[in-house]
Amino acid sequence: MRIEFPAIAPRHPRVYADGPSDSPHRYDDGSLCMWYPRDPLDRRWVFDDGLLALLGQVAAHLVKEHIWRATGRWPGEEVPHAEGAKAA
Repeated sequence: MRIEFPAIAPRHPRVYADGPSDSPHRYDDGSLCMWYPRDPLDRRWVFDDGLLALLGQVAAHLVKEHIWRATGRWPGEEVPHAEGAKAA
């Protein structure tokens, strides 16, 4: 796993994970699509949540990807994806 905090937007990290990239919740660059940017703050990670909370969200996302690969169903809510995200 790699987490990048871009210089132009350090409060909006990009998260990458090794392994299969065939997921409807990954962007074209391979980064994880873990939350909807327009969600309320309590439904997505924000900088003040800290690194441990971000790691927890990454782990939860990767478990969901594993379940999706095994069952063909994404566990949990989904929202329409922005430009650059892979379609399901």
